[in-house]
This record gives sequence, structure tokens and C-alpha cells, in this order.
Amino acid sequence: MQYGVATVDSSVGGLGGCPFAGPGASGNVATEDVVYMLDGLGVHSGVDFAQVVRAGDWIVRQIGRRNSSRAGVASLSRGEVAPLEPETA
Repeated sequence: MQYGVATVDSSVGGLGGCPFAGPGASGNVATEDVVYMLDGLGVHSGVDFAQVVRAGDWIVRQIGRRNSSRAGVASLSRGEVAPLEPETA
């Protein structure tokens, strides 16, 4: 950011990645972790941390993947962010 970076590519829950990266590749940086870091640095990103944590939690549960966001998982487990309620029929 000190050198003019204005856009950071990330994905909610850290989903995605390159199929050619090989086994054990970590995938993308989680949006939740980027927003948490920016908030901690006092940088306004315009992204609501709690909302992106809820979105990440919801999507990984829908597709059965592990949530790669350290900040998101920690905030959910400590009860700082409430997960979205399961959809009812």
C-alpha cells in the first residue's frame, strides 16, 4: 500500500486456487483475513468484516470445503460474529 497498491485480490473463505499448484497448495488469501488486517491497520476498506465472515462461513458449508480464513474462523468460534442461520423450508 505504501507503494501505491490499491487493489488486493482475495476470495471469501480462501476458496479457489490453481489446479496446477500441486498437492498442499494453500489456494487464495481469504478476504476475511485481508479485511481484518486492513481494519487493524486503520485502513478503511469499505468491506463489513462481519458480513464477509458470514458469507465465507455460509459458502464453505454449502460446498463442503474447509474455511481457510483464520480471522473468520476465530471470530465465529469466539462468538464475535454470529453465523447466518440455516435456511428453513
